[in-house]
Amino acid sequence: MSAPSDDQPTRDRGPNEVFCRDCGAVIDERAEICPECGVRQRDPPQSSVDSAVDDLFEGGNPFIAALLSALFPGLGQLYNRELERGLAFAVGMVVTTLSTVVFIGIVLIPAVWLYSIYDAYTRAELRAEELRCEEADDETESAENSGAATNVESPDDSTA
Repeated sequence: MSAPSDDQPTRDRGPNEVFCRDCGAVIDERAEICPECGVRQRDPPQSSVDSAVDDLFEGGNPFIAALLSALFPGLGQLYNRELERGLAFAVGMVVTTLSTVVFIGIVLIPAVWLYSIYDAYTRAELRAEELRCEEADDETESAENSGAATNVESPDDSTA
């Protein structure tokens, strides 16, 4: 971290100002880049399209999981990142389709198809809940870590 240059007087920051995280210069709190040293102050914002695509591929959306299983049984489970379940439903659908030669296949096809949709939907709800719990745990942990840095014991508080 470099110090402010000698030819620039150091001054206190104002109400809408912050210190540059690299050179320590006083800059506007909305500045993305320090005008003194050119270092980016904040990460660039993520576009809503990027976050929507990330959410889509992260899994946990029950509607998308059900839709994929409606297209072909097992796809919703794969979307939920459950490879074994997805393969089981896909193989089950192929077997029941091939068994249409025997009458039982005609009855089993809709049963496998509908159960695949139901399973994908309910498992996606569970996955979404797990993701929400993980995010809450991460937020709690980061709050505890930031609080730990400010909770320093004074010598009077310790028992010797």
